Amino acid sequence: MRADWVARVEATEGAAITDSNAPRSRRERRYDGSISDLDPDFEVDEYVEGPRKRRVWPWIVLVIFLLLIAIVVVGGVFAIQALKVKDDLQAAKGKISAVVPLMKKGDTAGVEALSKQVLKLTSDADKIVAGPLWDIASIVPGVGANVVAVSETTKATHILVRDALPLASSLLPLADPANFKVEGGGINLAPFRAAEPKLPQLSAIFDNAKTHIDRIDMKAIHPYIKSNISQIVDIVDTAAPTLSFAQENLPVLLSTLGADGPRNYALLFQNNAEIRATGGNPGAGAVLTVDNGKVTMRQDQAALNFVLLGPKGQFPQHLADPAEEKLFEGDTWAHSQNYTRTPDFADTAHLVGGLWNQTVGGKLDGVISIDPITLSYMLQVAGPVQVPDETTPVAADNAVKLLLSDTYERFGAKGDLADLYFAKVSAAVFSKVMSGGWDPLKMVEQLQKATHEQRIYAWFADEKQQAMATQLGIDGKITTDNKTVTQTGIYLNDSSHSKLEYYLSSKIMVTCSAENRTVTTTIEMHNSVPTADLSHYTLGARNSRWGQPRTTMMLDVVGIALPGGKLVGSSPEKGARKDQERSGLYKGREAKSMLINVPMGGSKTVSFTSTVPDDATKPLQVRYSPTVGETPVTIDGSCGSMFPAS
Repeated sequence: MRADWVARVEATEGAAITDSNAPRSRRERRYDGSISDLDPDFEVDEYVEGPRKRRVWPWIVLVIFLLLIAIVVVGGVFAIQALKVKDDLQAAKGKISAVVPLMKKGDTAGVEALSKQVLKLTSDADKIVAGPLWDIASIVPGVGANVVAVSETTKATHILVRDALPLASSLLPLADPANFKVEGGGINLAPFRAAEPKLPQLSAIFDNAKTHIDRIDMKAIHPYIKSNISQIVDIVDTAAPTLSFAQENLPVLLSTLGADGPRNYALLFQNNAEIRATGGNPGAGAVLTVDNGKVTMRQDQAALNFVLLGPKGQFPQHLADPAEEKLFEGDTWAHSQNYTRTPDFADTAHLVGGLWNQTVGGKLDGVISIDPITLSYMLQVAGPVQVPDETTPVAADNAVKLLLSDTYERFGAKGDLADLYFAKVSAAVFSKVMSGGWDPLKMVEQLQKATHEQRIYAWFADEKQQAMATQLGIDGKITTDNKTVTQTGIYLNDSSHSKLEYYLSSKIMVTCSAENRTVTTTIEMHNSVPTADLSHYTLGARNSRWGQPRTTMMLDVVGIALPGGKLVGSSPEKGARKDQERSGLYKGREAKSMLINVPMGGSKTVSFTSTVPDDATKPLQVRYSPTVGETPVTIDGSCGSMFPAS
């Protein structure tokens, strides 16, 4: 069989193969019987013609197996390191929380000892995340973003503990409320002066930490990782710009508080029960002198003339641009209680400054405005105050009702007495706050809340101080361009000569049309007056003449186009009285005012639509008149494509 097969192969493969003189391969000899399978020289490989091939798959399997072992080992080491980092950071976090109470107690030794322990923990964690395993893991798909988040958070935490904590310890006086007190009322400037030279270094430390935080992709990390690092991320993201602001503005703040000499400020208490564009009727006011942190409320004749003569209409004032006055009622310029009808607080300050010049002489250093709701927020921190000759203490939970409702029911038609009571209570509350002894951080939180609700405004003659007011968001400016924000707004002015707006609530809605390139700003107003059995002074004095029940709120609603835009519509198109419709340019922006009657128990909705200029791409800023309660503001999703950051 084998011989026949070989013969057939030889026949087909040609003479070169059948040449008897050619050496025969082991394969041929195996088939013709000249070599045995048991021959020790026999090799399996020679079953295959051509070059000799070696089997490599066992080596591949071995290499893969060894790589898997290495990955498991490395992964195990990395897991152990990650757990160590987690434990160190959690331990550090617990100890840091214990540092704060020690700081407030002034326990320097305790703070130093605990700081060393915290530094050891963060140093260990920082060394681990700086290792090569973490660099490798940071580029692994699916887990890299989480590794980066943990690593960068660890580095940021270590920077803060190593560099910022010692500096913070040196600022202990700022954590003690007792250090803020000034004999006779005011703010002790010494701790702030001591902190001033340290702020640049502290700010640089937080900026350094923020470079690490900024490398984290919060959208790409696991929720568990996010929940564990969010606290430090929030601290750095908040503190870094705050410290930068403090570094820039602390010298300005010290100057504002009289560090460079006495300052005179007009303090307006806006009464939301008789609403005005920036809050309410400023029938009550005071003059403050601030000298090296000490704050006194002036009671001299000149200051009293400024406060008392303004409402009598003896010293009329006017806007710098007379054309802008057409948007408001004619008596706005004669009486100081109407100066806040103008939406731009700088106009109010201009009018108040003119009154000061005519009644006192010279120039005011600034004008500051707050409302009773702000006072109630401040009392949450400062505590209740006993008003001279009054039995009921004024506290956070009753201040608003006492000042904006009970006062007018108590004094009835005697409006002058009501205004005097309002001024007396405001002075007592202010004195309580200025006496100190409260937690400054909690007070700042309350003032931030009031600022967010557009209840605090300030104007300063000094350019740097005014720039600080702008950064704090209390300048009350009507913008003239769209460089930083795209501003819309809607404002209310009482036209019934009443105190009915104690019962007014409102909400603001903004919608957009990308197709028409318009923005519509809407206000919904509700009148919750409970009964007609209210004092003469509370009910509308003008209503009967204009054919309305005395419980009806008669409101001038003012709408202003976006900077560079045009008012192309309003709803309703016309107000309740044709003779009370006004329009014109205000700060270069088209504006319209119309009278809207809101009956007792009823609601009214008013909208103004503005075109959107091509350069209006910044976040929407919505300005409005604050009422007694909070005013919800909603920016519809339809605005997202036109104002991506809104």
